[in-house]
Amino acid sequence: MVITIHQPEHFPYMGYFQKIEKADLFVILDNVNYRKNYFQNRNRFLNKNGVEEWFTIPVEKGASNKWIKDVQVNTQLPWRRKLIAKLQQNFKTDFSKIYNSDSLMEININSIRWAMKCLNINTKIIFASELNVQGNKSELLANICKVTNATTYISGPSGRDYLDLNFFNRVNVVYHTPKVDNPYSCIYNILK
Repeated sequence: MVITIHQPEHFPYMGYFQKIEKADLFVILDNVNYRKNYFQNRNRFLNKNGVEEWFTIPVEKGASNKWIKDVQVNTQLPWRRKLIAKLQQNFKTDFSKIYNSDSLMEININSIRWAMKCLNINTKIIFASELNVQGNKSELLANICKVTNATTYISGPSGRDYLDLNFFNRVNVVYHTPKVDNPYSCIYNILK
């Protein structure tokens, strides 16, 4: 069993999906803290004029103190209509169904599933929070590998900098090197 584990990002870049495609199982790491100013609630693309543009989902106050799965969007701001209009203008696609939730997690899962469907990736998805696994950092990842009977864990390239391989008994750890043309959102790369 080959698995990969990643936090649920918002319309992730193409390397994210290359890693998923190589795995038998994709574990959404939803039981860790939300990370402010990262790709969990935003991403970027080149607009139709070739200018880099960010699209962001405002989240509730105090989100950094919550697990990703518990973070809600900011419902006090009129961001949803504006964001959908921005994407429609640049990509001629209606993403209303993606944003039809107040849960950041659900929105991100919608975006990931949309891209997987477009890319014809059928890797099974499960959620770390449903596995009843404990630990922090490398120990948590290794425990997810154990409970899913993983024989191989595909890490991103930065795993070389932080993974403690001592936790990965009998699990082969390999590092995925993305082959991407740009760092932009999958929306840009799928619909450009």
